Amino acid sequence: MHVLVLSTGNPLLESALMAAGHTVTLIQPAGTKPAPGHLGATRLTIEHWDDLDALSAMEPTLPKADAVATIDEQAIVAAAHLRELRNLPGLDVRAARAYTDKATMKATLAAAGLPVAGHRVVRRADEVPGAARELGWPVLVKPRGGLAAVNTFVVRDEDHLRELVADGAFDARVPDVTGRFTAGHALDSLHQAQDGFLVEQFLDLVGEYFCDLYLHRGTVLLAVPGRYDAPLLQTVGDASYDTVLSPQHPEAGAVLELAGLAAAALGEQTGVVHAEFLRERSGRLLIGEAAARPGGGSITELASTMYGFDLAATLAQLAVDEIPTLNPAPLYPALTAVMVTAPPGTVTHLADKATTEQHPGVLDADIRLTVGQPVPPSVGTLTLAGRVLYVPTDLRELDREVADLRTALDIRVSSPDGLQPTA
Repeated sequence: MHVLVLSTGNPLLESALMAAGHTVTLIQPAGTKPAPGHLGATRLTIEHWDDLDALSAMEPTLPKADAVATIDEQAIVAAAHLRELRNLPGLDVRAARAYTDKATMKATLAAAGLPVAGHRVVRRADEVPGAARELGWPVLVKPRGGLAAVNTFVVRDEDHLRELVADGAFDARVPDVTGRFTAGHALDSLHQAQDGFLVEQFLDLVGEYFCDLYLHRGTVLLAVPGRYDAPLLQTVGDASYDTVLSPQHPEAGAVLELAGLAAAALGEQTGVVHAEFLRERSGRLLIGEAAARPGGGSITELASTMYGFDLAATLAQLAVDEIPTLNPAPLYPALTAVMVTAPPGTVTHLADKATTEQHPGVLDADIRLTVGQPVPPSVGTLTLAGRVLYVPTDLRELDREVADLRTALDIRVSSPDGLQPTA
């Protein structure tokens, strides 16, 4: 088959498609450098993913294709637009917008009778108090489209709002440390958002969960429930960990049910839906958001390791409307990805890969820190310093087990001003 793949630098999907014998034509932002996995693929460029008029103008020049695919959040609407122009199967523009625009998403979910936090759309910081009077202080502000908790923060009251405005919180654009976001709006400031941003009811949370659904034409082939160590906004920039749970775990049932309902409401598809869920102190479980792509960070690796499947090959099969064989029986009672993090500065010491993998329960260590190098920056909740895959002994003691593992990593960093090293 010939597949048009919209990609921003991660060659996972197109490499797997070519390995399976398919022909790939890549569409990428003009500033994106070809990755090694792109060799052998025809490469075309655009300036911006949201310029659908430019895509429409490009479409007559594109080769005949059997499918349009992407695993990139920024390109989901663009891919749907090309499908509609070519009358190809897959997610359409209406559903693509419901999965990528949080305001449309929450309205769609609420209309289906599913639980979501109350919200309002505003365009400027001075409109936040009006929304907060309806929702109640404090409130959460966030982009309508974004990733990894970028430009998402709590506003306590009007005095706090004035402080945030004075500090430039609504006007600051997040630096593109990965080089993958120049053709999208994910890192724009809140005030740069053409269609405004969200003011959302602040919830008293005690937990946050996720679920990745592997789907073929709306039928669930595999459901991978899991939980974050704490609500994501509490872990931005901190040492965090994610855990996939057995479907039989007591916390998994409600998550699985809501994930299926969310995917059905937003638009059933062939591919992966990543959904997140919020547990209030009262016990109520709400849908935080859902995306028409695999989970970020280490979630896909956790899923493929937990269930013993080839992630890239599976994504490629789904992209060409094939049904992959996925075993729903987990290989472990639970599996955790411990994010490697360190304070700013220069790394002076850390345990190596071999030593870390001797620690009880460790399956694999991917440590991207090296002695003498500065600690890499993070983007929201996304860390660039690596992760350790770990099989928990007792989920009730997981905080302690992860703390012991971090101690074994023995990461030491000299502070930026050259003072005493810190751990």
